[in-house]
Amino acid sequence: MNVKNTISCHCGACSLKLNEPSPKFSLMCACEDCRQALSWAAQRGGKKPKDIIYSAYFRSDIQSYDGIKNMTVTQLRSDARSTRVYCKNCFSCIAIDHLVYEDNVFMMQPEHCVQDFNAVTPPKAIIHLIDYNGEATDVPSDTIPIFHSLQYPQERKRFRAIKPISESFAPSKTSLQGITLRDLIAKINKVEVLHLEKGNVPV
Repeated sequence: MNVKNTISCHCGACSLKLNEPSPKFSLMCACEDCRQALSWAAQRGGKKPKDIIYSAYFRSDIQSYDGIKNMTVTQLRSDARSTRVYCKNCFSCIAIDHLVYEDNVFMMQPEHCVQDFNAVTPPKAIIHLIDYNGEATDVPSDTIPIFHSLQYPQERKRFRAIKPISESFAPSKTSLQGITLRDLIAKINKVEVLHLEKGNVPV
């Protein structure tokens, strides 16, 4: 039986197989960091990002991986809280870690890589609209909670109160079957700091 659990880059040079390919939850993210990182990749062959980016979250439990020599790991700045895994050849972004995930989940932006499974689920929130100057007219529902920022404790508490989010960020009650994204990043063994200027999103 052919299990559909693979995230790969657009050129096929690298891929991850997940033990749990069903998304835990998804968000619409307008943060500058996501757009800046994907705009940097687009200048090198990746896909240009939208202003509000659909982002899906998966358990950090990788069954296997291929093409590790074709993977590169980047951070935007020396104080970055996010770490991204790209293909060196086509600059698809195949996985993203963030300090707050605590290695329990990782993020993937389906439009910027390839999946052989359904990575789309209704988003639970729209976040970081503080970084977006336009009107959020293309969001899928007017009932989705909006978070202007997550700067303040009250906003973070309200965000974490969304059940799939609180459950996914917490340590899993079952054992890992494979390795975590941070384990994979350690195997790649090199993080390139891009030193991109905050507030300057390439076009």
